[in-house]
Amino acid sequence: MSFIEEIAPYAKRVQEESNILASLLISQAILESAWGKSKLAQEGKNLFGIKGTYNGQSVTMPTWEVVKGQRVEVQAAFRKYPSWYESFQDLANLYLNGVSWDRNKYKRIIGEENYSAAANAVQSAGYATDPNYAEKLINIIESHQLVNYDDATRIPPVHTPAAQSQRYYKVVQAIPGYYTAEHAKKRTSQRIVVKEGTYIVFNESQGMINITSKKGIPGSWINPSDLELTDNQPIYHLVTAGETVSELALKYGTTIQKISSLNTLQNVNKIYIGQKLRVK
Repeated sequence: MSFIEEIAPYAKRVQEESNILASLLISQAILESAWGKSKLAQEGKNLFGIKGTYNGQSVTMPTWEVVKGQRVEVQAAFRKYPSWYESFQDLANLYLNGVSWDRNKYKRIIGEENYSAAANAVQSAGYATDPNYAEKLINIIESHQLVNYDDATRIPPVHTPAAQSQRYYKVVQAIPGYYTAEHAKKRTSQRIVVKEGTYIVFNESQGMINITSKKGIPGSWINPSDLELTDNQPIYHLVTAGETVSELALKYGTTIQKISSLNTLQNVNKIYIGQKLRVK
């Protein structure tokens, strides 16, 4: 069995759940894992180099980071997945949820039916620093006819007379930080999550979302920009091997200066394994 044949079922499953082209996901897996031959892919089923832990599981690998202005090799923890599916799912969740400071960062990828446009959207969103990243993905898709994996699972856009740019996707993991339609209408301060199995509709032309329990059945429209999605609850992080303050700042959508101030760090380059840092 080829590597493409091995991972394609997982990519197709994630496409069904998130409306992200399987051809895009497969091409990224090929490019970033060296056809599944990278040590991280072999030992951790980790195709996209996502750091941290998954259900408490991780593998430690050497990686390059900038410390005191110099590029040095350090040991870092990367997520270890039980199968290829969870690795694809993590990447899809990044595209679906964006980052804490920009929830719409990868919005153009969701529901895009043209693989070339999807690849360019990934690059323009700043996913990779390689200026030829999109071109490499497109070459992989075309040379291996990966678009064939899109046809069987593609989820077409949902069109209505009122809005021609609505797209559904099903939430596969609970998303923190959104109000339900009911709470949004009442403008209450209560925060709850969008639950697994819920469908969310994006009206791309108006930047609105609609939360509904069943696909095709309308709920109530919400304008996320009208809602306050932050709270004052402190967030802490337990430092693991290889982590840096700059990495934590990026992960939690904050700055090195803020983390340093919250923890009165004397030197942001000197943190230790097991150290409890307040990041928000």
